[in-house]
Amino acid sequence: MFKGILLSLLFASVPSSSNYTLQAYDVVNGGGASSSTSYGLRSAVGAPGDTLSSTNYKLPAGVKASMTASVPPAPTFSNIGNSYTQLKLTLNTTGFPTDYKYLIAISDDGFTTTKYVQPDQTIGTGLSISNYQSYAAWGGSSGFFVLGLTSSTTYTVKVAALQGDATGSGFGPTASASTVAPSVTFAVSTSATSTPPFTVNISNLTPGNVVSGTESVTTNVTTNAVHGGAVLIKDANTGIRSSTKSFTLSSATANLTSASTGYGAQVTSTSQSSGGPMLATSPFDGSSNSVGGLTTSFQQLATFSTAVTSGSATLGLKAKTDISIPSSTDFSDTLTLSISLLF
Repeated sequence: MFKGILLSLLFASVPSSSNYTLQAYDVVNGGGASSSTSYGLRSAVGAPGDTLSSTNYKLPAGVKASMTASVPPAPTFSNIGNSYTQLKLTLNTTGFPTDYKYLIAISDDGFTTTKYVQPDQTIGTGLSISNYQSYAAWGGSSGFFVLGLTSSTTYTVKVAALQGDATGSGFGPTASASTVAPSVTFAVSTSATSTPPFTVNISNLTPGNVVSGTESVTTNVTTNAVHGGAVLIKDANTGIRSSTKSFTLSSATANLTSASTGYGAQVTSTSQSSGGPMLATSPFDGSSNSVGGLTTSFQQLATFSTAVTSGSATLGLKAKTDISIPSSTDFSDTLTLSISLLF
């Protein structure tokens, strides 16, 4: 008895047109890379999917997401020392690979317009691969100062990452900080009073003796001037003047112990709460009976090279006469103290 065999053949047709025929059309995950001496091409193929996102982060679908550098958290951004031109920025890279490089975007209008922190720490519109710097190049755990900013302005920053030849990340969450206005406070007082008029008495000038003023004079300055400045001094007569005698006891830089006559100022102490430091300058930085000569033009009494808080310089006045100096009760001088700043 013959038994028949039922043979079913299934044929799959391929998509085609009058111009093209697609021989294989199955979809698999795949990808690859091709390169030459001038170019490199990385490709990835995968099934489509949904994009996961939140307010701060976005994760693309497919194989591409596994190649994308992680989005950096918000950096630490602050104003150190009430600066009007710079802000301190420290990247937050805990747990990130050491070969990551970072791009920092910055804006003063909520990213309606965007600039980028340049390798020299200034900001500009230029954007190239050189704007991506390593964690160490951006100051590491110590951070760095973003320079050349506008005073009294709020800046917002955000950070993106890049790893090798993989796809760079999007920008992460933002951080903001503000510069302040340039400022200075300057005050003068004496050991006798903190309010004008200020008087320093040099009494009982007997020939051959060095006599110190009974009061000292203190200047106090607080400023955020980045490059510091100087306390200045000048007098009205280049010495102590008697109108009734039409005579001036001249001021000059000298050691009054050995000089026969003279008059001048000496910085006896300097200090500051922070910054500076406050330093006495020549010729007013002498000791014992060495004084600096006063003139009708401003001279530097003390200087400070950076912003300073409660920087002070205290000075005393000394004089010496001999028998050639006429006796009079109206010898006097007027001192002017000022401040010069480098913003």
